[in-house]
This record gives sequence, structure tokens and C-alpha cells, in this order.
Amino acid sequence: MTLFTFYDWLIENKDVMGDGPGLWCPLHISLICLLAIWLVAWWFISAKHKDFSLKVTKILCWILIFSRLFRMCLLYFSGTQTFVEVLPWHLCHLMSFVFPIFFLTKTKKFFLAILVVTFFGGILTFLFGDYYYLSTLSFLHYESLFLHFSMPTVVISCIATGYFKVKVKDFWQPVLFIFMIAGWSMIGNLLVDGANFLYLMENGLPFNLFPGQSHLLTYAILLLIIAFVTITPFYVYDFYKKKKEDKSFEIILNVLKNKEFN
Repeated sequence: MTLFTFYDWLIENKDVMGDGPGLWCPLHISLICLLAIWLVAWWFISAKHKDFSLKVTKILCWILIFSRLFRMCLLYFSGTQTFVEVLPWHLCHLMSFVFPIFFLTKTKKFFLAILVVTFFGGILTFLFGDYYYLSTLSFLHYESLFLHFSMPTVVISCIATGYFKVKVKDFWQPVLFIFMIAGWSMIGNLLVDGANFLYLMENGLPFNLFPGQSHLLTYAILLLIIAFVTITPFYVYDFYKKKKEDKSFEIILNVLKNKEFN
């Protein structure tokens, strides 16, 4: 393996860092398992220690902003990317600024869209993001892994602590927001030669459900599945909550009626 310098590692010099094992290598699977265990644990921690969880979320928001700004400056001043290329065209790059802005300013209008996109952006990148094509994870890889690890973490904080109450009637917001992000990313694809922001131009997944057809059809199916998985638990919760409230109301009415007859 060719030796590489700290600077090569910092800017991810692919020419000297050597080939890696690729997706679904032991490191990839280990990180997925670690993320799953962490998110379950963090849910219970956040539900029990609400103030602590929200303080951690605030700290993570500031770290995300400054780490992304540092990454952008590093890529630009090293000559690796142009000014236009370093702008936040990708979904997760964009959300590393949008989520902190909403949370730090305590803006809750349209916040459901921010939560859903931030959560699944982080999860999907952990599942399918190829950080393993080099022999060693570079600084840019570590920074990106931290970003995508933090994204679902801060979302869980907001929901488990009760900071944000999810309303089923607002689930149109994430759909609209996805189209807004797609439009923004397409602008980047038009401005940067060979760009594939949000993987709209070429398939960013390791599979295509419709071989020979546009990969956007696969994206559409994936989005429908995500929508179903996301919305169903809240519909079920609302249904049983309403049923329980109706039953409680019925019991109260029966008690009042019995008092009247007595």
C-alpha cells in the first residue's frame, strides 16, 4: 500500500490511499448495528432525561454547523472543489444547516418536514453510503459519519422529549419539502459539470428495482415505503388514543346518568 501524508488523509486523496472493501464490509455492518443500538438507547435516555437530551441536541447543532463550514473551507482552499461545488446541494449537507437553524431559533412551523427528512437522510446514508471504497477512512469520511450519526440522534431528542408534538395532519409537509430539496439539488446539478447531487442524475443506491428503467422509479417506491413506515405508527396511536378517550367519555356519561336516576 502506498504511504500517504496527513494532508492526503485530510483532503481524501484517492490516488494514494488505496482501494477499500466497499459496501457491506465488516466495518459497514458494525456501524449500522452500532447506530441501531445507539438510537434505541438514546430514545429511552431522552424520554427520561429531557433537559440533558435537549442540551446535547443544542451542542450537536453547533458542532454540525462548524464542522460543515470547516469541511467546505477545506475543500475550497485546498483546490479540491470550486466554490459552487462546496455549497450544500446534497440533502444531508443542506440539513446540517437547516435543522440547527430551526432548532436553535425554536422554530416549530414546518418543523415536521425538517425532522422526517433529517432522520431518514441520516439513516439511508448509513445503510447505502459507500464510505468504504478507500483502504482507510479519511477525515472527510469521519466528518460525514459524525453528521449522519447525529442526524437521527437529534430527531429522536425532539420527539422523545416531547419538544415537538407530531400531528398526523401535517404529514404533507415532508412530501413538499422533498420536492423543494430536489429542485434545489437540480440547480446544483445544472451548475456543476458531472454533478450528481441528491443522486438525481445517477442511481445512488446499490440496486435498481426496475432494471433498464429510470432509477427515480426506485426512489419513488422507497419514498412510499418510508412514508408508510413513518406515518402508520402515528395513525395507530391516534386511533387508539381516540378510542380510549371515547371510552372514557362513555364511562363518565354512564356515571352521570346513574347519579341522576339515584
